[in-house]
Amino acid sequence: MPEHHAVIVIGAGLSGLYAAWRLQRQQVDVLVLEARPRIGGRILSATPRGLASPVDLGPAWIWPAFQPRMKALVDELDLPLFRQHVEGDMLYEMDAARIHRHAGPSSHAQSYRIAGGNAALVHALRERLPETSLHEQTRVCAIRREGLEIEAEREGHAVRYTAEHAILALPPRLLNETVLLAPAPAEATREAWRNLPTWMAGHCKMVFVYGEPFWRAQGLSGEVFSRPGPMSEIYDGSPADESFHALTAFVGLGAARRRELSSEALHAACMAQLERLFGPAARDVREVLVSDWSRESLTATALDQDASPHHPEYPPGMPRQLWDGRLLLAGTELAREHGGYLEGALESADEAVRAL
Repeated sequence: MPEHHAVIVIGAGLSGLYAAWRLQRQQVDVLVLEARPRIGGRILSATPRGLASPVDLGPAWIWPAFQPRMKALVDELDLPLFRQHVEGDMLYEMDAARIHRHAGPSSHAQSYRIAGGNAALVHALRERLPETSLHEQTRVCAIRREGLEIEAEREGHAVRYTAEHAILALPPRLLNETVLLAPAPAEATREAWRNLPTWMAGHCKMVFVYGEPFWRAQGLSGEVFSRPGPMSEIYDGSPADESFHALTAFVGLGAARRRELSSEALHAACMAQLERLFGPAARDVREVLVSDWSRESLTATALDQDASPHHPEYPPGMPRQLWDGRLLLAGTELAREHGGYLEGALESADEAVRAL
């Protein structure tokens, strides 16, 4: 007999874990299925070798003044916040020969980060769920309306579940391409999902770990905007305890261009850019951490390989329910107001839970 639950949540990213936590608090029998061998989805914090504090290779910032759900959640989970370091001048790299220094206010003056990285957020939610309420390495292959039967593969073995309702907390493009829905959604729904860019899917994020914040000694904040690249944006990524220091960067080259380069060539080009910007001290890097989300098969699809480096537009009128409300969608791409932000992940999960 298949394992049965009142609600099954597919995806243990922020939306899925938050929805499960809210349902659990209402005494609802809920199970979370996650394809990866870890939780968090696009939230990924990594700890440099030999050090204790993690850095974020996925989303890093929250804005408590503008994101009430995130503010309430970190307060309830008792997660300490610290301000993004913005003290000092910014740099604007017009080309390899022209670097302008600017003393104006930073656009990140209201940005905060969670001490311990954003993984602390998802792990705090996981700790509040029963141990048996999450199955990792469980990839859902098909969902059938009759009996709301969910077919999955768990650690190489076929498994089945049934539920009264399911919340699909994964990007719509990924859902469209990897999960068989029977009966299939209307073609207009599938087309709307195909046209919805997956947040973070086109990004490559790099973190350069240093012993000292040499840029601060130069009166710089670490914030850089560059036209020639290869890194288009750079920020101070030092952890809250400043046990080490770091520069966090977004690679401005598209996914297709990145695939043409070896990792060694990209690393060399980025190091040359850092030396242009900050001088010889930039060479003394301890470690470089890289996350190219376009190469993550559980995040990006073929349609995401040409994603714009800019923040996508997320229209509010997306299909969010199927099969008379037995299937509900959640995820930051589905948020009506905060699409493409952690706040949007919570917003859409709230809507799905209310619909139940």
